[in-house]
Amino acid sequence: MSLKKLSGETLIYGLSSILGRLLTFALVTPFITRVMTDGEVGEVGNLMFWTALLIALLVFRMDTAVFRFASRGDYAPQLVFRRAQRLVWALVGLLIVPLFLASAQIAELLEAPAATTYVRLVLLTVAFDALSAVPLARLRLQQRAWFFVSVNLINVAVNIALIYLLLYVLPVYLGARFEPTFRVGYYLIAITLAAGVRYALLLIDGLRQPTSQLTTALSAPTFGRLLRYSLPLTVVSVAGIANALVGPSVLLQYDDTAAGYFTAALRMAVFLNLFVTAYQYAAEPFFFRQSSSDLVTADRRIYADAMRAYGLVGTLACAGILLALPWLQFFIGPDVRPGLVVLPILLAANFLFGIYSNLSIAYKLTDQTFLGGGIALVGSVFAVGGPLLFTAQYGMYAPAVGMLTCFLVMCLLAYLVSRRHFPVDYPFGRLLGYALLAAGAVWAGDVSEALWYRALLILTLLLTLLLVERRWLLRTFRGGGAAGALP
Repeated sequence: MSLKKLSGETLIYGLSSILGRLLTFALVTPFITRVMTDGEVGEVGNLMFWTALLIALLVFRMDTAVFRFASRGDYAPQLVFRRAQRLVWALVGLLIVPLFLASAQIAELLEAPAATTYVRLVLLTVAFDALSAVPLARLRLQQRAWFFVSVNLINVAVNIALIYLLLYVLPVYLGARFEPTFRVGYYLIAITLAAGVRYALLLIDGLRQPTSQLTTALSAPTFGRLLRYSLPLTVVSVAGIANALVGPSVLLQYDDTAAGYFTAALRMAVFLNLFVTAYQYAAEPFFFRQSSSDLVTADRRIYADAMRAYGLVGTLACAGILLALPWLQFFIGPDVRPGLVVLPILLAANFLFGIYSNLSIAYKLTDQTFLGGGIALVGSVFAVGGPLLFTAQYGMYAPAVGMLTCFLVMCLLAYLVSRRHFPVDYPFGRLLGYALLAAGAVWAGDVSEALWYRALLILTLLLTLLLVERRWLLRTFRGGGAAGALP
């Protein structure tokens, strides 16, 4: 397998990520930040934090476990899919049902008795998204990228349509009978129904899978082995969500306006997250397939090339976002634009998270997932401790710098793990060079906000990077020579 294959899959997965999130960003973010107050925007960010946290707990990283046990030929893939999904079903039943029954009490604990409906909607969304994780992983491992794209774009289309229906059409239709204090609830209803539609499509597709594939001499890993592999990864997921999204929750305790500012800045960072997400969708199953059943003989140069490609595109994306900020800022409401002062820090943090995702493959391939759990916990000390200790003094900068420090520390620790368990000659010097070139272009952009000038800077940066890496790019994407043959 070559990097060309990985780039092709990344482009396809990027279609669903980029189109989906770009549509959501372009059509929903400007609308939401205008029809909702700053406090409601901050409340939405807080609810999304809890939603993501519960999903991580329920999925229990069965998606990565599926890649590990269904890709090397020692287990029957269909049996792995079924066993992993049964485990997720059990977790949903054990956690969501009791929480749903106790939703009123949970709302009381949150000091928001009127939010019982919000709690129930969040729990339903969590259930649908958690149950969709393994079927989506199956599509990725089976390289059914186009169906993956279709399902996710349908989810986005339904979500956007319902948001406008409930928050734009419904107020006009109901007039004075519309309840404006329930705007957050309408937003959650749209998300819940869209998640339900996506799971229904995946369920139908799963039922149509040929049962003949189950007739095999191979078996599936035991529930115990699945849990031993995935439990530390669940710690990684939960810690990662806390690291990335704890900021709005902490800020909300001090200043709901600042929470709205920070949430808006996180939404602006979505442009880089689009690429990172698309890359992760393609890279994780690709890396497991690349390793096959013998890690000793696996061609490790592909992992270094993947890091190089990520750094090249990621730094260009960061510079492009910051140089285009005078125009991109109009995608959010004017009241929350002060939060954009922390956007460079958030972009740097997300870029480091992509590097960490590359490095983390070392402990996933070698079944040393407990090391990943330890790395995530160490990183959380900075990501959670920073906002808790310094938000009162530094406001939005505390969670932003805490997130950046967290991912930097995690990258360093993951690199040490990689050197010991799955050494790869990663091109960190080149990544630093890309970052310096991108920083220089952004610094030069401070001279003027003229469209032609900033567009010229982006073009110059692109041509410079292409010139610097022309030989490697030609070799990699035209197939001219063995990997690693040229500098």
